Amino acid sequence: MKRALFIGRFQPFHLGHYSAIKKLLKKYGEVVIVIGSSEDSFSKQNPFTCGERIEMIRSSFSKTDLVKLVIVPVPDVNDNRIWVDHLLMHIPEIHDVYSNNQLVKMLFSQHGILVKSIEFKERDKKEGEAIRALMAENDSSWKADVPKKVAQFLDSVEADKRIRKIIRMGG
Repeated sequence: MKRALFIGRFQPFHLGHYSAIKKLLKKYGEVVIVIGSSEDSFSKQNPFTCGERIEMIRSSFSKTDLVKLVIVPVPDVNDNRIWVDHLLMHIPEIHDVYSNNQLVKMLFSQHGILVKSIEFKERDKKEGEAIRALMAENDSSWKADVPKKVAQFLDSVEADKRIRKIIRMGG
């Protein structure tokens, strides 16, 4: 069975992520989802905990899809020279790697591993930073950019209030 690797911080998990993973599920027997910066939370760039990110991802997929997803939290090592080796130690064997992040592509290429790009749906709009900015502005239009269950979950943890508080604290 072939496995694809998909790496992200999922801050929050949005429709761009969802669309990309659905495409990979059609092509691969399993998709390994790495939650990067898994140790970081309650900061401006990473406001959600690893557990919350797992919850967002799991709530977005059917039971049939979930059986084909392997979700692996991977903490940062803050050293790009060893990051790929560190990541590979945390995951099962993979056959293809997908990311649109230029640093990820460069680091994997230095290990002789080709990283394929994946087309994101409405990349500008459906991006974590843009969604967090809408949340900070108390603009509920962000809910259209995440799966419905993710919007419900984020409402339940008062994510918009958390983001505003983090920004006020200088986070």
